[in-house]
Amino acid sequence: MGHMVTEYYKMDQFDKLNRIRNKFDRKTETLTNASEVTGESGFRCLHILWLYPDVLNIHGGRGDVMALLHMCDLLNIPVEIRRSDNLRADEDWNWPHIVYMTAGELKCADKVSQALIRQEEDIRRFISRGGFLIANGSSGAALAKSTEMLDGSVVKGTGLLDMTWKERDSVWGDDIWVRTEDGLDVIGNQIQVADVTLGDGQKPFGTIVYGRGNHGTGDEGAVSGSVIYTGVLGPLLTKNPRLTANIVRGAAVLAQVEPGHDLDPADIDIEDKSAEYIKAFMKAKTDSKKAPEEA
Repeated sequence: MGHMVTEYYKMDQFDKLNRIRNKFDRKTETLTNASEVTGESGFRCLHILWLYPDVLNIHGGRGDVMALLHMCDLLNIPVEIRRSDNLRADEDWNWPHIVYMTAGELKCADKVSQALIRQEEDIRRFISRGGFLIANGSSGAALAKSTEMLDGSVVKGTGLLDMTWKERDSVWGDDIWVRTEDGLDVIGNQIQVADVTLGDGQKPFGTIVYGRGNHGTGDEGAVSGSVIYTGVLGPLLTKNPRLTANIVRGAAVLAQVEPGHDLDPADIDIEDKSAEYIKAFMKAKTDSKKAPEEA
């Protein structure tokens, strides 16, 4: 099946992916692959809401939306992706199965949080029925209880995850390698502008194999059911296709859409090989830091 999808992309010159790169044609509300994977339109689809990309627009987040579309193609899952840029509008939270907030600057946390707090009742219903709400990078501040800024002001968040943020007076940047509770390795890079402290009982997204994580204490991100925050960039879903597949499969159950195909290892061979090189590089950096101490 991987071969069929590869041929499809050759034929259309990556047109669909380019439309995401350009944030879609402004005349079009949704982007769908339904006619390609099912041969017809009007088919039951997995729904993905790309939330506030005009505001949350750094660290290659468009690549994560491309990765979601591509994974749906690989798994032969019909999908519709809708972009919403209007912070003043109330979303139809009955429509999506995945809501993705790509990485944005910390200074945007206040207005994004206000938009979400206004819709809190609908968002909590969305989560209670199993909808995936994912925030990447500094956009995760909107899911926190609060963020303390350098000027002493405090930004109230939604509190959907039990964590607090505190803006740093310097930026931390390095590679990062996280291992989730189910043993999945997630790699990328971290550009951290705030320290994250988890409340008692709040489960992290994963534990640090290499990197700084939330606060230099060994944990990274936060997760509660289908609500996920991680500071791993890369873009996250492009570099970690197995994580992407897990999210898409989980949301497909909610959407009552059956994947038409399994994930062929050949389809993600490039990402797997790249991950092994990156892991080896991080291990070498760890060894070089230990060497002087051992000497």
